Amino acid sequence: MNIGENALPKALAIATQQAMKILLPLGLLAILPLSSFSQPADAGVAISEWMVIGDKTKAFGPQQDGGHITFTGPGFGDKGKNEAAFFPKIEMAEGDTLELSAKVTFTGVSGMGNFRFGVYQKRSKDHSRGWLGYTAYTGIDKKFPKGGLFASEPGNDEGYDKATTRVLGESTVSLRNIKDGPYLLSMTLKLANGQMECHAMMVPEATPGVAIADYSGVDNQPATLAFDALGFSTHELLSADTFELSDVSVKLAPKP
Repeated sequence: MNIGENALPKALAIATQQAMKILLPLGLLAILPLSSFSQPADAGVAISEWMVIGDKTKAFGPQQDGGHITFTGPGFGDKGKNEAAFFPKIEMAEGDTLELSAKVTFTGVSGMGNFRFGVYQKRSKDHSRGWLGYTAYTGIDKKFPKGGLFASEPGNDEGYDKATTRVLGESTVSLRNIKDGPYLLSMTLKLANGQMECHAMMVPEATPGVAIADYSGVDNQPATLAFDALGFSTHELLSADTFELSDVSVKLAPKP
């Protein structure tokens, strides 16, 4: 056997090794699950089906334009209205954090009253009852002089706007009247050691360092760990002619 005959197998072996270095990573990419290339874990979920609960004729909208959701119409401010929207169900696991944030704008406020917001699980086809979750009060209401961060009763068969005896905390700042203009709201839920840690606040956009409501509380017996709905309530005494939402976001941050 001459030198050329020995060199050929050696050259083939080297070429094979080099090819494997290139193809092996490609092979690994081919077998990775699609979830490895999904959007970031904290990307916002899709929110849809905005409505005033019970308004089957859509008399109060909403009008939707460029991410702005506007509720208004003749008589909108005459009685309390419950606005809602829905998103694919999120099942929280230990260490997960669910975050709601939004900008809300009131126009035509002509009195005192409360505004409520929260994150929930709906349990009825007509969305009118059986809501489980958390509600934060803002504005001035004589029945709730210190506001309240509320957790629904485990067997609640009412809407999210109904009062509950499960008060997780009172506002750590003095409540203030809601006036015309934009506000920023947020609610954060974190499941830790089987308990739901909840924080909620609302601030005027013009003075974000001055909250008009700020809550923190812990629910040691959560009525639900699943959420698929947002709820807002403009109390009849607030008498706002128009209620607008924008920059609405719901994000789930899994445990690091």
